[in-house]
Amino acid sequence: MAKRKLLVLSRYGEKGASSRLRFFQYITALQAAGFEVTVSPFFDDDYLEALYVTGRRSGADIVLAYFKRMLMLLKARDYSAVWVEKETLPFLPGIFEAWLSFMKVPYIIDYDDAIFHNYDQHRSLWVRTLLGTKLDVLLGAARCVTVGNSYLEQYAIQHGAKIVECFPTVVDIKRYPVLPPVASSELRIGWIGTPSTSKYLEIIRPVLESLSKKINIKLVTIGAPDLGHYQCPLEQHPWSADTEGLLLSSVHVGVMPLFDDMWERGKCGYKLIQYMACGRPVIASPIGVNVDIVNPDVGFLAKTEDDWHAAFEVLMADAALRDQMGINARKLVETQYSLQVIASRLVTLLESKICVA
Repeated sequence: MAKRKLLVLSRYGEKGASSRLRFFQYITALQAAGFEVTVSPFFDDDYLEALYVTGRRSGADIVLAYFKRMLMLLKARDYSAVWVEKETLPFLPGIFEAWLSFMKVPYIIDYDDAIFHNYDQHRSLWVRTLLGTKLDVLLGAARCVTVGNSYLEQYAIQHGAKIVECFPTVVDIKRYPVLPPVASSELRIGWIGTPSTSKYLEIIRPVLESLSKKINIKLVTIGAPDLGHYQCPLEQHPWSADTEGLLLSSVHVGVMPLFDDMWERGKCGYKLIQYMACGRPVIASPIGVNVDIVNPDVGFLAKTEDDWHAAFEVLMADAALRDQMGINARKLVETQYSLQVIASRLVTLLESKICVA
């Protein structure tokens, strides 16, 4: 049998959450199964770090990213198969997405968010017209499309995908220790994310500020920008892959507020899975996959400010309930949302759909 060479065209390097979780964390399992894996990110870690620090995108880095990606696409025939994150060339017309099909290279494509709304819901009529269906050609020729939830699955099917498989975004449970809750008179409310997703905290900001006047709470953030303008007790930490597990274990409950919009319906609930992996109960907006992940055994769905208030007050008052929900949450992650369970399934899919002997 010829060596199975797999080219991974990820969007980011390992510091990009979507690329790290949907691609990089599977590389060890793929190599163990006999794959020779080459990863070529569109944007490298340096680009992402600069974007988070400055909030600006470097034109030179973007041009270089397109140049490097085009070079890799020209080499696609050197590989048995290609594994694509979202698209090959962002914001270029669909004809460019047809390259892998034209080269007769088998490929699989993955979506963990509603990237297509960057085009079909863009404020520019020109973008909507020229790029609104640019992914159709990529979806239609893929050996398989993997998605993180039913909203993405529905889109892929409607836009020509022949085979669609749903794979949740998962965690390596070994990276998330289950530690006893911090002994404290305050309710430590955890949130993890990036500067760009911290906007969702504004949904519960009035609740947190109101509650802090009545009960002892603290908002603990990982990866958020400075929130010093919030009128509630704060504890803020930078994000690091090496420390996120321990920091999340220091909270009593994890939260995932979301707006009710099309983009949010494409999210895959990763924050919830992280909190739950640490054995912590969760409170989340009932949007998209959150409804599938959160059940009464592991936490609460909160649609209104009153719902958020009530959930926080219940968990503040009942430590035993927090503990039991946390135990249930960890078990759920171990059986349905862990790398240890899902990796073999993904390897089998790649072998059956796109690999050539």
